[in-house]
Parts: sequence; structure tokens; C-alpha cells
Amino acid sequence: MKIYNVKSSLIEKALIAFMFVIALIEVIAELSSFEPILFAFKPLIALLILILYLITSKVRNTLFILASVFLFIVSVLLIPNSSYFSLAALAGYIIHRSLLITYIIKINKVKDFIPVVIAIIPTLFIFSYLLSIADEINTSSFYGIVIQNIVISIMAGLVISNYFMNDNNDSPWLYIYGLLFTALYFTVFIEKCFLSTFPPTFFRPLGMVLYVSSYYAFYRFVIDTENIHKDRVQ
Repeated sequence: MKIYNVKSSLIEKALIAFMFVIALIEVIAELSSFEPILFAFKPLIALLILILYLITSKVRNTLFILASVFLFIVSVLLIPNSSYFSLAALAGYIIHRSLLITYIIKINKVKDFIPVVIAIIPTLFIFSYLLSIADEINTSSFYGIVIQNIVISIMAGLVISNYFMNDNNDSPWLYIYGLLFTALYFTVFIEKCFLSTFPPTFFRPLGMVLYVSSYYAFYRFVIDTENIHKDRVQ
């Protein structure tokens, strides 16, 4: 058993190192605008997160596995430059986020949603205001951004309310994830809505760093939570 745990730990560390190497390659590709590498490597991040979880977790929660699968599907759907695939990716994105939100509600046993609603309002107000003053949004993208604003605000509201209302803050990774992912969406939002005519040499590399870091943080949150619950049961 001890040999198995050591082997599993080594595999986990190797996969984490490989994931961040891919992230570094993606950042370099973003800086040089080398699209073939961008398209080929980005879906690997979601795949590695899934493999990491399956190797490390002894629980193997269905919600997290499905969320990782949909993240991989969204990454693949974004490769073709097609409005049809973009619409399908948006649908997959909403499902992916909904699964993560459901997981957070379930794992933190959220029963009082009033603090969640209160925490949603500031984020939703900020993104709604920014969207209202944006002058680079076409009609076909507007409603998709509205939906994403709502989903992101719900996620942020859950994380914020959990921080203030949950006395058992055993793992800080959820709050790290919430901070990183909100920063990621804000970066993408500003680029798409206000700086779409500017070269993407700054925001997209930053977005890639935040993308990988945020999903790694959520993976760590899931593993820590499962280990904490296991220790409490024992």
C-alpha cells in the first residue's frame, strides 16, 4: 500500500509538472501568435486535470468527472473558427459551470441561499455595467456574454458567501480558485468587449496562466475536501 501511494504521488507530481510545461508552451505560443500549438495543446489541460483526478482521488465524484469532460469538449469545440461550434461551446461551457456550481453547493451543504444571492449582486452589477458601456459587442455575442456574466456571478457569489458563512474553512483552494477564475473572466471580458482591436500579446498569455492556475486550484480543492471528509468519517 505504501509503495502504491508513493508511486501515485510521483505520477501526480509528474502530471502536474507536465501540465504547467504545456501552460508555458501555450504562453509562448500566445506571445508569438502561433495558432497550431494553441489549438493542439489547450484541450490537453482539461484532459490532464481529469487524469490527475482519476489517479489521485479515491472518491471519483461523478460531478467533477463530468465537469472535466465538458471542459475538454468545450476546448475542442473552440478550435474551429465557426459560429456553430462557438454556440455549441457556449452550451458546453454553461453545463460545465453548472456542474461545478452544483458540486460546490453539494460539498459545502449550502442550505441558506440568501447570502449567496447577496454576494452575487456586486459581481453581476459590475459585469452588467461594463457590458452596457462596451461598444465592440455584436448582437450575436451579446446574449452569450449575458449568460456567462450570470454564471460567473453565481460562481463568485457561492465562493464569497462560503468564505463568510462557513466556519469550517478547511481548504483555502476554493477561495484561490474563485479569485483566479474571476480574474480570468475579467481579463477575457475586457479583451473581448473593450480591446478587441488591440494585439492580444498581453491579455491572452495572462489568460492562459490564470486558466491553468484556476483549474489546478479547483482540482486541489476537490482533493483536499475529499481527504478531509474521509478523515472525519474515520
